[in-house]
Amino acid sequence: MNNNNGNQSLNKAIDVVDAVAEGHRQLKAICEATTLPKSTVHRILQGLIDARYIREVKGIGLVLGTKMIQLGNKAQKDMPLKEIAHPILSELAEQTMDTVHLGIKDEDHIFYLDKISGKRPIELRSRIGDRLPLAATGIGKSLMIDMPQMEWQRLIKKNDDIDLPTMLKRMSVYSKRDYSYDLEDNEELVRCVAVPIRNKYGNIIAAMSVTSIKPYMPDQRMEQLIPVLTRYSRMITERLN
Repeated sequence: MNNNNGNQSLNKAIDVVDAVAEGHRQLKAICEATTLPKSTVHRILQGLIDARYIREVKGIGLVLGTKMIQLGNKAQKDMPLKEIAHPILSELAEQTMDTVHLGIKDEDHIFYLDKISGKRPIELRSRIGDRLPLAATGIGKSLMIDMPQMEWQRLIKKNDDIDLPTMLKRMSVYSKRDYSYDLEDNEELVRCVAVPIRNKYGNIIAAMSVTSIKPYMPDQRMEQLIPVLTRYSRMITERLN
């Protein structure tokens, strides 16, 4: 088998794993999601099941296997940012009573690395491991702050619900002040204040946010939270260096 064929086989296996991870539980659904032939998907699944990357649960169908879960846990442990940031984020959640998120850039998406729930009588839908478009979230906009305007435009245009001129104007403000907001951009009533987390060279490596619903996040409080988040972000930077 040459490298080309090997890469193709690997890509197909990854597509199958991604399809299962996205909730496609049956062979037919996986074939439709991957556009691969039934015989190919069946062969790949057998190999993945034997290696414990996929398992079959009676009454449910195909789900991620124990080996995949172990790798996910190991990947999280190998991520020093999360380990260093978690106690600081927990303190921030305690102080604000709101949900705190930690996220990193994953291509054109925000990947939620950590979440500490607040003490308000609400529960946000976000989960650790979720991926959302950068321009549609407050934390994603903080990850975009240092990007050129042409990149802002490209990322904003990927979201049909976002008005380009309005968001570009907001991004210009965010870039100057080193913070960002989610003003119900992704979910009705949900608002957040976010700031970037930088390394010792000043490069953005992650972002953090305080999130709640509109009654707990009036404009004045959001403004007041900016220096609070900035202070906690610097604490993370200091411990990383």
